[in-house]
Amino acid sequence: MFERFSTPARESVVRTQQVARSLGSRRIDSLHLLLTLLEDSTDVTGALRSTGADPTRLARDLRVEVRRSGLDGEALAVLGIDLDTVLEQTDRVFGADALIRAGTPAGHIPFARDAKKSLENALREAVRLKQRTLETRHLFLGLVRGDSASRLWLVAQGVDVRAVSEVLGAPPAASA
Repeated sequence: MFERFSTPARESVVRTQQVARSLGSRRIDSLHLLLTLLEDSTDVTGALRSTGADPTRLARDLRVEVRRSGLDGEALAVLGIDLDTVLEQTDRVFGADALIRAGTPAGHIPFARDAKKSLENALREAVRLKQRTLETRHLFLGLVRGDSASRLWLVAQGVDVRAVSEVLGAPPAASA
């Protein structure tokens, strides 16, 4: 499948592993891929901007959310521990994201089921659009198909996923 990926799309998938590692994740999920596209893909960020969304804010907010996802702030709060305070103090003493990185495995980080499904959807989008090469825009379109975590997150942030999909050259799938 990766032989059909353009260089930027391939680089985005590789960078997603780096993003997941930097956030202390044990698996790469679709939100890591979305974060990579928000930070790196000019066609995706351009499409978002053209619909009134702010990709810089979205990337910042998603990075914070994904960073915290491995830590149960509510459970800690029951014990009287403020997760934000712990993270700030740990960062100050041991360096940025030290607590997050502490649980990250060495070596290859595997793709979670939703990330694999998003990559399959991206390939389907490229085929549906009769394009030989899978581009970063197809990665985005694959992420927002159906009720994916990435689509739900973007909608919760007020992003008009249908409009962004149209700017990227494809009407959203029927379930959109």
